[in-house]
Amino acid sequence: MKRFPSFSFGLVLGVALFAFLDGVQAQEKYPGRPIELVVPFGPGGTADLAARAYSDDLAKLLKVPITVVNRAGGTGIQGTSYVINGKKDGYTLLGTTDTPLKVMPVISKEVNYDPLKAVIPIGHLGYAPSVFAVKSDSPFKTLAELIDYARKNPGKIKNAASGFGTESFFNLQFLSHKENIKIISIPFKGGGEAVVALLGGHTDMASNTLASLSPQLKAGTVRGLAICAKKRHPDFPDIPTTAEIGYPDLTLAVWTAIFTPAGVPQQVIDVLVPAVEKTFKNPQVIERATNAGIVVEYKGPQETRKLLESGIEIVKKVAQEAEMVK
Repeated sequence: MKRFPSFSFGLVLGVALFAFLDGVQAQEKYPGRPIELVVPFGPGGTADLAARAYSDDLAKLLKVPITVVNRAGGTGIQGTSYVINGKKDGYTLLGTTDTPLKVMPVISKEVNYDPLKAVIPIGHLGYAPSVFAVKSDSPFKTLAELIDYARKNPGKIKNAASGFGTESFFNLQFLSHKENIKIISIPFKGGGEAVVALLGGHTDMASNTLASLSPQLKAGTVRGLAICAKKRHPDFPDIPTTAEIGYPDLTLAVWTAIFTPAGVPQQVIDVLVPAVEKTFKNPQVIERATNAGIVVEYKGPQETRKLLESGIEIVKKVAQEAEMVK
C-alpha cells in the first residue's frame, strides 16, 4: 500500500486548524479585548479633556478597558495618521478635535490623507469656542487695546497657540490679516502646554479653546478679551464675542468626536454607534464635559460627516482670504 509522507497529514491538519481558528476569530463578538483611544494632541487640550470625560463610561458600556493614549505632533496629523494607517479592527479609535481633519488638510502639505475617505465618524460630542486671552495682570483690558498695541509694535506680541493650524491659531491669523498686524504665534503640542506658557509669562497672550482656558478664567488668573462666537457664553457672560465687536466671520469653533479608520468591519460600527450615543447623552458625561468648557451637542455619524464637509469648505474660504492655503 502506498504511504504518504507523515508531514503531509500534519500540514493539512495545521491548515485546517488555522482556517478554523481564523473563522472563529472572525465570528468573535466585538469588542473582545481592550481598546486604544488615540488623542492626537497633548494632555490638557480640548481633545484630551473630552476623551477623558467619556472614556470610562464608554468602557463600562462596551465592557472592555479603554486606554486614552496621547500621540501629539504636527497639530494632530501624527496621531491621526497613526490611526488611519493602523489595523482596521475597531481596537484603535480616534478621539480628536476636527483640526487634523478640517483645517490641516487645507493648509498643511504634511497631510497625506483625505479626511472624507480615511475615517468614519461615530459620534460628535460637542464644541468649544476659541478665546483670545491674557494674564489677569496684563495691561490689555480689551481686544481693541491689544490690536492697537500690535499695530504700533509689529512682532512684539507673542501668542501661545495650541498648535499650528488649530482653529484658535486660525482665528488669530485671520484677525491679524484683517487688521494688518503682526503677532508672533508660538505653537505648542496642545492647549495645556499653551496655557502653562501664558501663565508662566513666556507669552503675552493665548489664542486657545474655552475648554483649555476655562479653569483659569474661573480662577481669575486669566482675562478673556473675546470669545470667537456669535453669542456670549452663559458661564462667561462678561466676555464679549468677536461678532459683537465687529468680526462676524471670526467664529470658527473646535468640535470633538470619535472616529474609526475607514475599512473597519460593519459589525464594529454597529456596536460603537449606539454605545457612543448613549455615552455622549449620559448626564454625568455631559456634566464633566461642560465643566471642561465643552458645549455638549450630540450628533450622529451622518450629521458629523456633514459638519466635517461643510467645515472644510468654510476653512477653504477663510484660508483663501487669510492667504493660508497650502
